Amino acid sequence: MLCYSSSVSSSNLPDLGASDLKEYDAQTETALGRAFSTALHQYYDLVKDPIILSYIRRIGSKIVAETGENRHFSFQVINNDEINAFAGPNGVIGIHTGLIMAAESEDELASVIAHEIAHVTLRHLSRTYEYQSNVSVSSIATLIAAILIGSQNPGAGIATYIGGMGLTIQDQLKNSRIHEAEADYMGIKYLQKADYNPHAMAKFFARLEKERQVYESNPPEILLTHPVTLSRLAKAEDRATKLAPTNPTFKNKTLRLIQLRIASLPNNPKINQETRQQLALSKSESCYLKTLSKSNDLNCLKKAIKLYPEQRLYKIQLANQLALINMTQAKKNYHYLMELYPNDFSLPYYYAASLQISNKPAEAIELLTKAIPLYFYQHTLYSQLASLYADIKNDSKSYYYEALASFNIGNIKKSLHLTKQIKKLETNKKSQFYINLERFEKELINLDAEI
Repeated sequence: MLCYSSSVSSSNLPDLGASDLKEYDAQTETALGRAFSTALHQYYDLVKDPIILSYIRRIGSKIVAETGENRHFSFQVINNDEINAFAGPNGVIGIHTGLIMAAESEDELASVIAHEIAHVTLRHLSRTYEYQSNVSVSSIATLIAAILIGSQNPGAGIATYIGGMGLTIQDQLKNSRIHEAEADYMGIKYLQKADYNPHAMAKFFARLEKERQVYESNPPEILLTHPVTLSRLAKAEDRATKLAPTNPTFKNKTLRLIQLRIASLPNNPKINQETRQQLALSKSESCYLKTLSKSNDLNCLKKAIKLYPEQRLYKIQLANQLALINMTQAKKNYHYLMELYPNDFSLPYYYAASLQISNKPAEAIELLTKAIPLYFYQHTLYSQLASLYADIKNDSKSYYYEALASFNIGNIKKSLHLTKQIKKLETNKKSQFYINLERFEKELINLDAEI
C-alpha cells in the first residue's frame, strides 16, 4: 500500500483510543505489494474468468472513486468457498468466491469491499507490524498472504527461514477493535457515497452471525477475521442511519448471474436441482446458465436482452455464442459492446479469443495491442497476447508479453528471467524492439535490487 496522504483526517474518525502503531515507508509498501501479488498468483487458485473479475473490479472502482485517494487498488478473486475477504499490502483486495455466493445483493457484496478498501485508506496493514529488514520482502509477503487467506503457509521452507516470526505476524495481523471500527466507519461512508445501501454492511454481518448461531456451525472465516459484536452492529447501523438515504430504486441483478458463473467454473461443483430451486431462477437466468455449459440457444438470450436491455452479461454471452456460428455478426456485436462498455476488459479478451479460434491470430494481435493500454489490469490480456505470438512461432514476442504479464502482477524475477531469454534469441541489436527490451530490463534490474 503506497503511503499517500489520506483524505481522511483524524478529526473525522470516532474516538477509539490512542495508537502507537508505526508505519513503514512507501518503498517497502510498494515492494511488499508486488511480492504479495506474486504470491497470490503463484500459490492460490485465482479466478481467471474475465466477466467475474470485471464485475468485482467495477464495484471496487466505483467505491474507490469516492475515497479521494490518489492511488490504484488491485482486486482479485480467490476460488475458495470460505466466506472471507482481505486487504493486503499496496491496496491488493482479495474476495473469496464463497463470499460472493453468500451475498444476497450487490449492496452486501459492495459493503465488504468498501470495508476492505477502508482498511487500505486508513493504512491499517502498514501500521500493523514492524517490518524487519533481515527478512526478505517476498518471504514476508508470502506469509501475509497465507495468513490473510486462512491457509497454511504455501511457501516451501519460508516458515523455517523466518523462524518464529510467523506466529508473531499472525497475532499482529488479527484485526483489532480499533481497526475494525475505523474500517466500518469509513467503509459505510464510502458505500453511501457510491450509491449503495449503507445499511447493507450491518445486515450482511448480522445475517452471517445469526445463521452461525441457528445452525451451530463453525463460524465463517470472515467472522473470525472481522469479529461481530452487538456493539459493532449497533454502531454500524447508527452510522448508516445518520447518512443521507441512497436511491431506493437502485437494483442490480448482475450478482445472480455472477453467482451462476462461479458455480459453473471448471473446479466447482455443477449446480444441482436443489440449488436451482433455492435460487428460484427466472427464465432469463436459466437461459444464461444453460449457455454457460452446452446450450447454444441464441433465441433465449435475445429474449433476455429484450427483457433486460441494461444487462451487459446477456449481451456479452450472445456475442460469444454468435462467434461459434457467425463470426461476421459476432464482430459487429463485439465492436458495439466495446464502444458501449469501454472499461470492460472481458470484451477484447473474448473478441481476441474468438479470432484465435477462427485462425485469425494477426487480427487478434492487432486488437489486443491497441486495447491493452486502455486498461489498468493488463495481466490477462498480456498473457493472451503471449499465447497468440506462440501460435505463430514468434518466441521473442511471446516471451516479451509474458514478461509484461508477470510484471503487471509484480513478479519481477520472472520478468527479468524472460527478458534475458529474449536477448539470447534476438540477433538485431539495433532494432526498436531490442532497444525497448533493454530499457525494460534496466527497470527490472533496479526493482529487483529493492526486493
